[in-house]
Amino acid sequence: MNRRDFIRNFTCGAAYGAAADVRRTMSANVCVVGGGPAGFVAAIAAARNGAKVTLVETFGFPGGMATAGLVGPISKFNFGGKRVVGGIPWVFVERLASLGGAIVDLPKGNVPFEAEVYRRVAREMLEEAGVKCLWQTSVCGAPELSVGGAISAVTLSTAGFLSRLEADVFIDCSASGALVGYHGFGGFRSAKGAAQPLSLCFHLGGVDTAKARVLVRNDNERSANPVLRAALDKAMKSGRIKSFGGPWAVWGSTIRPGFVSVNATRTAADVTDPVEVAEATALMRREIPEIVDVIRGADPAFRDAYVSQTAATSGFRECRELHALHRVTAMEFVSGRYPDDTIALAAHPMDRHLAGSSGQSLSFLEKPGAVPLSALISAKCPNLLAAGGLVAAEPAAFASIRVQAQCMATGQAAGVAAAMASAGDVRRLDLAAVRSRCEDMGAVTAFRHR
Repeated sequence: MNRRDFIRNFTCGAAYGAAADVRRTMSANVCVVGGGPAGFVAAIAAARNGAKVTLVETFGFPGGMATAGLVGPISKFNFGGKRVVGGIPWVFVERLASLGGAIVDLPKGNVPFEAEVYRRVAREMLEEAGVKCLWQTSVCGAPELSVGGAISAVTLSTAGFLSRLEADVFIDCSASGALVGYHGFGGFRSAKGAAQPLSLCFHLGGVDTAKARVLVRNDNERSANPVLRAALDKAMKSGRIKSFGGPWAVWGSTIRPGFVSVNATRTAADVTDPVEVAEATALMRREIPEIVDVIRGADPAFRDAYVSQTAATSGFRECRELHALHRVTAMEFVSGRYPDDTIALAAHPMDRHLAGSSGQSLSFLEKPGAVPLSALISAKCPNLLAAGGLVAAEPAAFASIRVQAQCMATGQAAGVAAAMASAGDVRRLDLAAVRSRCEDMGAVTAFRHR
């Protein structure tokens, strides 16, 4: 038995061995696992379509990597001056902006925001929709299956105490695939050692933001800082730091004068291995002071910079994916064609960070790529959908689909589909009806040049 299988079997055994200690059993029409950009939008969409929804989230607040991981800006709402993501995601950012928590008028369609305002607005929208939120709660072990192979319930852990949640339909929006990782419902997107690396974001204060380039406004415009990159490259070659990415030092998850959010740390790890993740995270935290010292000396705008906040968690760019009715290929993604069940458009560059180096493979799109509903529907489980980072797509296509606005768009579609299928098999849904309902809510499902 290899290390990964041992960890999985140990976790499953612990969960089932403690089944007698379950404190309560709850029920819902739709269970959404993960309250990040995909998950909180999925929960709202399902609730607005009449479902009784329970959201399960590991942190004590929504937003996932946007709020716990300080990843920003929210990318990407526009392409060629036209909106490519609408509905609940756009309503969300407009509410952010109304509270001074976002900048929404950049032509590129990336939305820098304040992480604390993001938490507040997402929470308020969940409450308004009537979603029951189980904060600081995680799925514990493999989901229970019915005789027909559907998920009947999941075991949850809150501060070590177990509960049980039954639902008609489940949507996995977790970062690592808390549901799709079991029973053959999903697999790993990339071969071991080839997955995109982890990063740990942080905020800098004391920055002269009047002189620094804090906004990236236009399509096909690279956002990495070339001056800071040259300095960090020199530091890496000298052995001062082990690796870096970008760096991106902009208004992303903060828009306060004097502050920027920075995405610069980088290291590879198997994100399902607790030892590798712990070691990678510790390394990135150790390297932040060195990276900041390099940045201070490289650009006068950063001369007085200091670390004001580090993310609560490191983030990974890819892990598992759903075994879906359809897997989006790179060729069809760039073809410019939109299948009949298209429910979201992806306009971010095909941006794949390279394991084991500070480089990235970046290809700008000529036209937004299509994300079909069939890439969100399980081929192996009749009541399972996935959204966000678990959408079925080849690594190159996923490199565009994986960003926040697109995660929100796929979450919206998954929530609508789950509500419409709450009494039946998601694989038997009328895909055209789901797409039509998404469009009624403001989703953009096709793109035409002016």
